[in-house]
Amino acid sequence: MEIAPGIHRLGSRMVNWFMIEEGGRLTVIDAGLPKQWDQLVSQVSALGMSLNDIEAVLLTHAHPDHVGFAERTRQEAGATVHVHGLDAKAATGEEEGPRANPLKLPLWKLHTMKFLASMIRGGVFNVPEIREVSEMRDGETLDLPGKPVVMHTPGHTPGSSCLFLEQSKVLFSGDALVTLNVLTGDTTPGLLPHHFNWDQQQAQESMTALRTVDADLVLPGHGEPWTSGVAEAVQAAQRP
Repeated sequence: MEIAPGIHRLGSRMVNWFMIEEGGRLTVIDAGLPKQWDQLVSQVSALGMSLNDIEAVLLTHAHPDHVGFAERTRQEAGATVHVHGLDAKAATGEEEGPRANPLKLPLWKLHTMKFLASMIRGGVFNVPEIREVSEMRDGETLDLPGKPVVMHTPGHTPGSSCLFLEQSKVLFSGDALVTLNVLTGDTTPGLLPHHFNWDQQQAQESMTALRTVDADLVLPGHGEPWTSGVAEAVQAAQRP
């Protein structure tokens, strides 16, 4: 689904990933779950393009539901996989990296079980490690379709980052700011539940800092697109 000129949303309501199309070139933002690979192939074909037109996969962080098919894209499309340096070892499997313990989640809640079921169906326990990554830096403008600017927003993970398309006024917020609480189904903008965050206070500070970003459209890793601007999303997140 094209949600802005040249920007396509894929995945599911539980897990989003995106594709930027510009000048016959493609950038993939996050890589969902392994079994969503077929969506990538279908979307590229629908655009009249080939896998070789994918220049890069940009990971907002190195959790399994964002790393998904990144290694397969690297191998089959020849794409470069980019991730912030502080999450690089988690992406390559050199370190485990912080992540939620499923047994500590509120399993008695229906939406929690729906979320876990969708993760399992998508292959979350079979995510290939990425053999080679390129490390992104805070403030860097990447010479890729969309000219994304890297914004380091630690807290969800040490290397959690947002990607800002200045010309389009679009912010890919990853899990630094989402519009779906995956454990309760609440659609108020905010952080993911504390179970998923490496440093809750830092996650809160990073989200608050986003309010100055001049973006009208926020595209989160979980939940629906937010069309009322970043400042309003942060304000909604901070209401009692």
